[in-house]
Amino acid sequence: MARDRVGGAGGWSMRGAVAALAGLVGSVLILGLLMAPPAHAAGQLDAAAEALADGPGVWIAEDYEGIDERTVELMRARYAAAETPIRVAMLTEEMGEGDAAAEELAASVGERGVYLVYSEVPSPVSDSPVTASAWAVTGVPVTREDLEAEDSHRIGIPSGNFLLSLPDALDDDLRPSVAAVSDDDPFFVDPAVTAAFPALDMQLLRDSFAGVPRIRAALVSGVGGALEAAQASMLSGLPDDGVAVLIQWEDDGAFSAVFGAGPDVPYEISDLETVIGASAITEVPVDQVPQRLALLAALLSSADPAETARAALADTAVYVHPGISDWRTTPEEVAEHAEALTAADPSARVAFLPEPVLDLRFGDPLPGPESALAELVAADGQNVAVFTVAPYHGGRVSTTSATGEASFVEAAGWAHGSDAFIGETLTDLLGRIESADGFGPSLRPPGPEALGRFALLFLLLSVAALLARVLGRRLTRRQRRARAAAVRRRRLSIMPPARVRSELATAELAARAAAADLIRLGDDLADVPLPASPSALRALKRLRGEYERLLDAHANVTSREDVVRLRQDLTRVRRGLDRLPRPVSR
Repeated sequence: MARDRVGGAGGWSMRGAVAALAGLVGSVLILGLLMAPPAHAAGQLDAAAEALADGPGVWIAEDYEGIDERTVELMRARYAAAETPIRVAMLTEEMGEGDAAAEELAASVGERGVYLVYSEVPSPVSDSPVTASAWAVTGVPVTREDLEAEDSHRIGIPSGNFLLSLPDALDDDLRPSVAAVSDDDPFFVDPAVTAAFPALDMQLLRDSFAGVPRIRAALVSGVGGALEAAQASMLSGLPDDGVAVLIQWEDDGAFSAVFGAGPDVPYEISDLETVIGASAITEVPVDQVPQRLALLAALLSSADPAETARAALADTAVYVHPGISDWRTTPEEVAEHAEALTAADPSARVAFLPEPVLDLRFGDPLPGPESALAELVAADGQNVAVFTVAPYHGGRVSTTSATGEASFVEAAGWAHGSDAFIGETLTDLLGRIESADGFGPSLRPPGPEALGRFALLFLLLSVAALLARVLGRRLTRRQRRARAAAVRRRRLSIMPPARVRSELATAELAARAAAADLIRLGDDLADVPLPASPSALRALKRLRGEYERLLDAHANVTSREDVVRLRQDLTRVRRGLDRLPRPVSR
């Protein structure tokens, strides 16, 4: 210690003085940090301003999760053609209170237009991030009230997406084209949709609805203003048996669809919505638009789907309805399966037909024996299997109808597939045909009794189809649930017993895990006060109606895939609920 002291007992060495100074500096630095103003998104705002200085568009922070890539693609295409410049920045940093971030972005860019800034940051108490938004307008005849009005029109689902309906709300460049659709010019496709997704063009609408009279269709990024007004404009002069559909972008890589129909259309609006969108809260994934349009066309066409399949099977051994895909089996592979099937049994024919279309056109179940549909499709002397397909959420085979030689009928009844259900079902069927002892095509022409039975069956089905169109809309909710239960029973009836037990056990476990989310959603829906806005009230009623359907689906799951679809629908209803306006507390 003696070396640490100089000049008497109270003096400190140089080492002690340096240590004391370091401690003082550290304390000052810590105090400065504590007293500093909170950090804001200057870094990301600067990056956004630099990127958006070149023109309207979207800048997104690397880890921003609140928007999907397809929506961004469409936003960029739409903003590039808009008259009013729109610039959007999406941040993953705090951006302060009010509209300061948007005003700062506008000042940094220095160009006229509308500036929208969104942020999301992690929440310490929730799996969902804390979100905020800021808007600013400079140099254009637009007010914040205009933005708020358009945002309010996008409440509920399906109602479109504010970020994509805003250009039309400001410029009124799409609504006149949507209103102009008529019997003479029945289709319109937003150029921005084709720019972002080249396969979605006017030719697609023309080809899809080539055999459908009196239909009007518009495919757009988003129309501004009240959705009801856009719908009404499409209905002007609509024939009594006409249908109008407005398809616009919603979110999460999908469009929504809303319908209008004349009094003589033999289907409910909810039937049309379910066929194209899988449920009354329509969801049309962008990659599946051609298939969904084909389903709607098959429902509305004057052509009988069974007759269409019968005609197609005159030229090939396998027919897959254009509204069906497993997203794995290619057309070339289907053709290869058809060649292999013909080589194994020249009289064999297979068709994959859409279950929801058949249910609405022919009734569910079909009148007559299980072989009725196959017999309607089969030509004389053919072994025919018809697999009806639930085409949504990846698709799956629901039921099988087969006619012909007993061994073929048995093989078709056992044939099945999983994810690649088209290719796998065909492969399984082919293997069973080839392994069947003594199996071969029947070359015997049908006798008078068989021809008479076919004629009677055709007459019964034709009458049933006409009655189904008239009576189908009168089904009560109880009857609709009975129809759905019948589909599930038929699906289980063609499985081996061990597989049935395994499927049901797995489904029960998965359903238990989903029950808590379902209960929470029901509680939240019950707690929502009735909105004052008519559009918001309609949205709430639609959500509650969809929840009733989810309850029934949960009570009748037969596979893990059913629960996966249930959870997807739960998420969509939850998202719709989150978008409903809440009363402002005072």
